[in-house]
Amino acid sequence: MNEAQTLQQNKFPNWKPDEVRIVSLTYVMDAPGLTSIESIKCCKTLATSLDEAVKRARRKYGPGHLNAWGLSSLPKNGWLHLGGGELMRGKHDKHHKEDLRRMGY
Repeated sequence: MNEAQTLQQNKFPNWKPDEVRIVSLTYVMDAPGLTSIESIKCCKTLATSLDEAVKRARRKYGPGHLNAWGLSSLPKNGWLHLGGGELMRGKHDKHHKEDLRRMGY
């Protein structure tokens, strides 16, 4: 198991493999030219695992590491329940268009 899989298993052992959730994460980019503030990315995505969400962040932002994370179940009826951060689009978006609309996307 990699780090993301271990973290997920320890904190949410009942998260089913096909269950899409909103994963909020703080990802820190390994970019020497950036200030510490510039290297911190707060984002969220719809994913079936923490590992999937971290891989999506790595593809979007480049090399880095997970600093913090949290989950919310679907459906959600408002953005206020989720906090801030950029939405990283992914393969599950097309099946949850109404949830994304209610969240403001």
